[in-house]
Amino acid sequence: MLTHSIPDSWPKPNSTVHFVTDGLESAVRQAKAVAAGKAVGVHGAETIQQCLNAGLLDELQIDMAAVLLGSGIRLFDQLINTPYRLGNPTVISGIGVTHLRYPVLGS
Repeated sequence: MLTHSIPDSWPKPNSTVHFVTDGLESAVRQAKAVAAGKAVGVHGAETIQQCLNAGLLDELQIDMAAVLLGSGIRLFDQLINTPYRLGNPTVISGIGVTHLRYPVLGS
């Protein structure tokens, strides 16, 4: 978990949560090492924007649900080096949701 400071109550027994305080690049590098070739997910608009800006994402996975929340942080509001080029999406339709998977080609 990327954070500025580790909670006082940490570490907890038998927890698999690991706090990273030395930056985004380090967090992604450590997550990839632990994943051992499996996918690493990044969540939250601000973290996704920071990863895109740092060139750390190779795919965007966007799930469009049939609910409009009306507030929150815009996913693509603070991007630098735009426009970003995305490849052709993989589209998976569901009930009330459409899953979109775009390869990130670069800016």
